[in-house]
This record gives sequence, C-alpha cells and structure tokens, in this order.
Amino acid sequence: MTTGERQDDPRDDPRWELVRAAARTTVSTPPGLVNRVLQSVRGLRGHLLSAPIDIPFEGGKLRVSERVVVLIARRLGAELARELDGVHVSAVALEADGLQVLITVRYGVAADEAAALLRTRLRAGIGDQLGAPAPPVHVHIVDVHPN
Repeated sequence: MTTGERQDDPRDDPRWELVRAAARTTVSTPPGLVNRVLQSVRGLRGHLLSAPIDIPFEGGKLRVSERVVVLIARRLGAELARELDGVHVSAVALEADGLQVLITVRYGVAADEAAALLRTRLRAGIGDQLGAPAPPVHVHIVDVHPN
C-alpha cells in the first residue's frame, strides 16, 4: 500500500456476511460457564476458591491452587495469543473437566486453526511451568472483531 491509499474496510468484504449471519444465530452459553468464569475472576481478586487441585504425574502428585493454574494460563495464554496475531484471550476458568479459555479473533484469522494451536501451545506451556502434565485445555471462540 502506498502513502495516501485508503485501506479497504474488511467489513465491506462480501464474506463478512457469513460472520453477520453467524452473529444473528443464537448460540446458548454452556450452562454455568459465565458464573464459573466470573467466580474465577472474583477469586483472583481475593475471594476464596475451591480446594487445591492435585495434578498426578509419574512419581507422585503436585498440589496447586486453582488460582495459580488460572494465573499461569492467563499470562501464558495472553503471550501466545499475541504471537498468533489477531487472537485475544478474554477469560480463563478452571473447571472439573479442565481449563476453559474464551478467545476473540480478528476477522480474517483462521479461527479454528488459531484455537487449536493456542490449545496445544497453552497446554504444553502450562505443563512446562508446573513440571507436570497440565489439565485439559478447551478453547472457545466467543467473538469476531473487524480489526
């Protein structure tokens, strides 16, 4: 692009209509997910959380508080998302079945591929930080933004 040229607005792309159509479709949030994410946020600000979790690994177990796992996941998730360009981690919560990571993506980003890559890298990174296998990581794409 040369100086003075106007960059096209991605919302003018005819494919954006697919995003608008998806946005008009009501998708229910998994039962209790919002409350669990909000509890996680409140917990990081000093409220009591659930009992520590035990992460089994060869030779024993590692006892870690939910707060620690969520803080590691948030920090590392934000770093990894910046590397993916166009991905932002909105929220992280720890549930019985693993970490729930909510992301937004910029229009044009291959969302499924970005979510899968974030999931893989985040789980590996958390495992490296803990020195034990990380809990399962579930990445949910919750929004698409134009820029």
